[in-house]
Amino acid sequence: MNRRQWFATAGAVAGATALSGMMSRVARAAAPYPSRPIRLIVPFIAGTAPDSMARTISAELAPVLGQPLVVENIGGAGGIIGARALKRAEPDGYTLGVLANQHVINVHLYRDQPYDATKDFTAISALSGGPVVLAVPASSPYKTARDLIEAMRRQPDGLNYGSGGKGSVSHLAVESLLHQTRTKAVHIPYKGASEIVTAMMSGQTQFGMPVLSTAAPFLRNGQLRSLAVSSAARSIYFPDVPTLAESLPPGFVLDNWSGLFAPAGLPAPLTKKLFDAMVALQASGKLDASMKANAGEIRRSASPAEFAQMVAADNARYDKLIGEIGMRGEVG
Repeated sequence: MNRRQWFATAGAVAGATALSGMMSRVARAAAPYPSRPIRLIVPFIAGTAPDSMARTISAELAPVLGQPLVVENIGGAGGIIGARALKRAEPDGYTLGVLANQHVINVHLYRDQPYDATKDFTAISALSGGPVVLAVPASSPYKTARDLIEAMRRQPDGLNYGSGGKGSVSHLAVESLLHQTRTKAVHIPYKGASEIVTAMMSGQTQFGMPVLSTAAPFLRNGQLRSLAVSSAARSIYFPDVPTLAESLPPGFVLDNWSGLFAPAGLPAPLTKKLFDAMVALQASGKLDASMKANAGEIRRSASPAEFAQMVAADNARYDKLIGEIGMRGEVG
C-alpha cells in the first residue's frame, strides 16, 4: 500500500468511526428515557441524611422509571468534590445528585470554587429538610438557650462547642448564634456530624448545633437535651422544644434542606419527568418512614423553576449572613 492509499484508508476508517460514534449518540438520544441505569451522586459519606434520602428514593424510583438508580458516595471538602463530579457529567439524565444546603453555603466560605452553585446545576425537586438543634449533654446545668447564652457572657471563650468541620452547617449555625448574641465560645472542628454528639456526651464540649436528624436518637434516649431548634416553627417530632426565635428574639432560621439536581443543561422534558416522579413519590407516603427515622420533613416545590428560585434565594441569604458574621474566606 502506497502513502496515498494509506492516508485514504486511514481517513475512511476515522470517518467511519466518527460516524459510528455519532450514530450511537443519536440512537441513545432517540431511546426512551431512561434506557440504562442512572448514577446518583451523594457528596457525603454513607450514613448521612443526604445519603439516607438518596438510598430511599433510589429504591422507590427504580420501579417507576424502569431502571436502577446506583448511589455513589463521593465525599470530601464539605460536599464540593461530589458536586464537582456532578457538574462535570453529561446533562443527559443519567447522572443526578442529592445535594444539601451546604452546597450553597460553600461558595461563600471557600476561596476557590470549581463551580457556580446555581448556574452549573439543574434544580429538579426539593426532597427533605429539617433544622439544626441547640443541644447540651443531659448532665448540663443549662436548661434553656438563655441559660447557655448567659453562661457564655459570664465566661467569654469559657465554653467549647463542636462542629462537623470548618464551614459545615453546624459551624455556621453556632457562629450565627454567637454573632447575634455577641458572645464567644471555642470552636472544636471534627471530621463529621456524628462526632458533635460524641464530643458532648464525653464532656469534650459543652454544647453544639448538629442537624436534628443526627441528634434525634440521643435526644429521644435522654443522653442529650435540646434547648431550641432553628426552624421557623417547632419540630413535629419535638413539639415541646422552642424555636430559637422564641428563645432568643429575633432568633434566626436555618433549614437543612436536600434536593435532587442534575448538571446544567438537562433538557426540560427530562427535568419534568424526574420532577413528576418525585411529586408522585412524595404523595405516596413511601418516604414517611425514612422521614420519621431521621426526624426530617418532606420539602415540596411546585415546579423545578420554583425549587431553583428557592436555591437562589438561599444562596443570596447565606452570602449576606456569612459576610455579616465575618466567616468569608475562612476555609479553603
